Amino acid sequence: MLSITFVDQKPRYASDVANQVAQSFIDQRLDQTSETSDLARQFIQEQVLQVKQKLQKSEEELVTYAKDAGITVTGDDKSLIGSNIEALNTALATAIQDRLDAGRVVDQIDKGRGSSLSPVLESDGLQKLSEKLADLKSQYQQKLSILKPGFPEMQQLQSQIKELTRLYNNGVLTITDSLRLKYQEAQNKEADLKSKLAEMEKQQVVFNDKNIKYTILKREVDSNRSQYDSLITKLNEVGVSSELKTQSAAIVDFATLPVSPYSPRLIINLAIALALFMALTASIIYIIELLNNTFTNPEQVERELGLAMLGILPLVDDRELTASIADQKSGLSEAYRSLRTSLQFSGAEGAPRSLLVTSSEPSEGKSTTSFKLGQDFAALGAKVLLIDGDLRKPNLHRLFGLDNAIGLSNLLTNTVRKEDVAGIFRTTKYPNVTVLTSGTIPPNPADLLSSPKMALIVTNLGKRFDLVIVDAPPIVGLSDAPILSRLAEGTLVVISTNQVTRKAAKTALKRLRAAGANVIGAAMSKFAVNKFDYNYAYKYMNYQYYEHGAGTPKIEGKVDDGAGQPAHAKSPAFKRLVRRLRSGVDGFVDRAKSAP
Repeated sequence: MLSITFVDQKPRYASDVANQVAQSFIDQRLDQTSETSDLARQFIQEQVLQVKQKLQKSEEELVTYAKDAGITVTGDDKSLIGSNIEALNTALATAIQDRLDAGRVVDQIDKGRGSSLSPVLESDGLQKLSEKLADLKSQYQQKLSILKPGFPEMQQLQSQIKELTRLYNNGVLTITDSLRLKYQEAQNKEADLKSKLAEMEKQQVVFNDKNIKYTILKREVDSNRSQYDSLITKLNEVGVSSELKTQSAAIVDFATLPVSPYSPRLIINLAIALALFMALTASIIYIIELLNNTFTNPEQVERELGLAMLGILPLVDDRELTASIADQKSGLSEAYRSLRTSLQFSGAEGAPRSLLVTSSEPSEGKSTTSFKLGQDFAALGAKVLLIDGDLRKPNLHRLFGLDNAIGLSNLLTNTVRKEDVAGIFRTTKYPNVTVLTSGTIPPNPADLLSSPKMALIVTNLGKRFDLVIVDAPPIVGLSDAPILSRLAEGTLVVISTNQVTRKAAKTALKRLRAAGANVIGAAMSKFAVNKFDYNYAYKYMNYQYYEHGAGTPKIEGKVDDGAGQPAHAKSPAFKRLVRRLRSGVDGFVDRAKSAP
């Protein structure tokens, strides 16, 4: 069964084309069948001529050999000698039977029972003589009781009886002699037939030797004749089939005129497009997640690095970072206070007296973390000193809004006067927070940080302040952080979400431990709390967690107050939705950028 489908904008044209294609297919099949029959007939005719020539040649060879060998074949494919032998055997069997029958008759004659033979009993003449003789003997016996044997009448009867007896015996003798003669003839005939049969058998032996080649030639003739007859039959069949054009296919249902459009089907096409889009989107997301070799959740940090997760710092837009840090009710501020609490319970005696804050790579939030931790510990009444240990790319002075004319590098190189040493330690607008900036950028930061004077400075400052926080450079590619980690009681590693690779973080942690650092834990920064699979577990870090009343105080000049915006744009629900959408898009972009 073949189904023919044709699509066109014109219904009538589509049905006509479908029907014509079916009819053209049938006509083409008929033409192909006729052409095939003609080619087959031509081929068979050529084969017939070849086989006919072979048959004629084989018959001529057979007749020539039979003539030369003197082989005569009867109509039933038997040789004349064979037929004669068969006839002689039949005649010999008959002669033997006749001789046996005649021998039994002669044996009875020899035993004196010739008169009882069937030929004697069946002879009419002898039967009459026997009856007449019996009648005379009966008369003689009757008259013997009256007349004497010498009486002339009795003698006359005796003479008649003797004469009839002689005649009867002569008749029996004649018949027995003929039977003996017949027996002799049967013996002679049997002997002649045996002699002739022996002669024919000798001729048959000679004939069999000649008949071997004759049989081979005759078999070839029979084979050629059979092949010739078969080809003639096929030729006749092909001739008849070529004249009769029989359809090998037929149209079951003609194409009907469509009453409605077949395509396009908008709903189905939209469904297919939507399904393909969703499948493609899911595949892209899966590939991005599969190729993402960064840290995406705190569990990965604990599992891969074996560090305790002391704090999770939510992702905040750069434009809102300053406002979130200044706002004590923001989710970011609450996260830093949670980190401060974890640090207080990180050791047996509470928080370490000196804390080194570092990260694997730049821009992971270590300077911001040092800045915010200093404020939070100072809020508890502790005297806090912040040291900018990054002598290559310092950033702590910018966060406090201070200049960086002199600082740690000047103190290590003795390029500051004694009366100016006290001015290096600068107080800030935050109570109990003192800052030691990095100072002039030196050409050999690693040598200065590894000097005994640096260790002496950290030790002496640890006695003057309750907590010394050192903002160290990144670990990967530099030796500054491992050197400073030996001077601090504890080291906090900041790991950014979807930024630093796991291999880089493992290498950094390995360098710290090789230098003898006491790594007390890690803090995960830039964590997207609105990610669907972690939103529930970390929902306490929502930006609007502390939003009560009409609104939250804003830092002047840093955050847009919403003036001139529509009424719906000023509502908290709308702002919350905008933040979620923006965070989701930024998170996806960050994962795509961090994918290797």
